[in-house]
Amino acid sequence: MIKVLLIEDNPVDAQLTKDILVEESADQFYLTHVDQMSEAIRRLRNERFDVVLLDLSLPDAHGLESLTQIQVTTPSVPIVVLSGLDDKALALQAVQSGAQDYLVKGQSSGELLARAIRYAIERKRAEERLIYLAQYDHLTGLVNRTLFRDRLTQALARSKRKKQPVGLMLLDLDGFKAVNDTLGHDIGDQLLKAAADLLKSCVREVDTVARMGGDEFTVLLEGASGEQDIARVAERILETIAQPLVLEGHTVSVTASIGITVYPLDDHGIDDLLRHADTAMYRAKGHGGNHYRFALESQVPSPQGRPSPLPQG
Repeated sequence: MIKVLLIEDNPVDAQLTKDILVEESADQFYLTHVDQMSEAIRRLRNERFDVVLLDLSLPDAHGLESLTQIQVTTPSVPIVVLSGLDDKALALQAVQSGAQDYLVKGQSSGELLARAIRYAIERKRAEERLIYLAQYDHLTGLVNRTLFRDRLTQALARSKRKKQPVGLMLLDLDGFKAVNDTLGHDIGDQLLKAAADLLKSCVREVDTVARMGGDEFTVLLEGASGEQDIARVAERILETIAQPLVLEGHTVSVTASIGITVYPLDDHGIDDLLRHADTAMYRAKGHGGNHYRFALESQVPSPQGRPSPLPQG
């Protein structure tokens, strides 16, 4: 059953839309009608709908503003515009603004309207799939390099406003190549997926874990009180990644090398921050792996034999 929200203030047009849908496929559509945008917003926030049929002329919203309000409230719900205007320019604007289709009232049969609803749902799914593929790594489901850079940009802007540090970690898996070469790429892929899950388990939901490519990952930490907090997260990651995994009957053991930089102590742009974290990661590898290093050299060995930040001030 497809749940349809009809937003239409003209009772005659609303009844006509109901009648032609019922006539076409009474058992396939469940239609809810509201006559104001405010009520539509309330229903969309509290109920699940598969598609919205939207009149662009409402008592409390008009024109493409109506479309925008629906998108802001529920960006994943497809929208079919129902208009009394046979206006090709407006139809094009509506589609360019995010509507999946534009139909003229009185010119749509039940078959055409039902098809438009189904196609709108499929178009929206295809659109979201393309967005997902552009922003997320297909193997691990983690944020990819492109989306990570965008999130890092936003995190740095928030850091300036809130005066809170941002921790940037860059890490890769020690021994991954040996696993890939000896046990095959399928096991290697499973190891990458397992590592992704383990990394996510070490951080908060508000933090970002991304795969940059190969066996290289990044972690973005916001709201930490300082380097000590970030160091504790690095320790947790090292301990978690070092636990042996059983993949298709094979016991696999790898470790991680982590490079860390902290903004605004490291007050540079995105590319420089990533390069500094990368350099620190290779210093960690130079100690045999299973270590972390900060980009800034204000560190002394911790009791565990790994670097930790010196007290500030």
